[in-house]
Amino acid sequence: MSGFFLFSILSTVVQLLFPMFLNITLYADVRERKLYFSLYILRIFKVYGGYATLYRHGIAFHLTENRAALLPFSEMAAARNKFEFKLTRGFYLYGFSGVTEIGARADPGTAILAAAALQTVAGIAAGTFAKRKKCASFKNDVIVCLDKEGIRVSVRIILVFNFFAVILAAAKIILQALAGKINESKRNRTKQKG
Repeated sequence: MSGFFLFSILSTVVQLLFPMFLNITLYADVRERKLYFSLYILRIFKVYGGYATLYRHGIAFHLTENRAALLPFSEMAAARNKFEFKLTRGFYLYGFSGVTEIGARADPGTAILAAAALQTVAGIAAGTFAKRKKCASFKNDVIVCLDKEGIRVSVRIILVFNFFAVILAAAKIILQALAGKINESKRNRTKQKG
């Protein structure tokens, strides 16, 4: 029993202190209007997966075959002003690879110009990440398919995070929210007395 207890403590310390890798895989098909996604820890343990589609008033995240979470555009616009990326301080971009397939059956000239523009933007992003030393690997390819239509994008993002840093950031957010609630209740009491 003591060996198992010691192993549990050691494994917890390792998970808290050493970096973990989160792999995010995205596949978007513009013609189908679907975005498939999956999240893996260490490329082995699947955290989540599903797909998202557009509906008339927002985005539907299909979490299972029979269940979807709806996110209206109106809520996204309101949340964008309030949301801060506080939890992202514990995450660092380790690798990015993307492939964009552009169908050129209808208009090859436009497809080639779009491919050149995408490669230019990817080159600027790669140079920026390299200069700041924020990403170990940045790759992007564009394929022009003369016999196909539509646009398909495949992206793989590798984030490195530390559980301890994420726990501290989450605790800070929770404490700030609690402090805000306490201050709000004090103001309400003061108004009621006055």
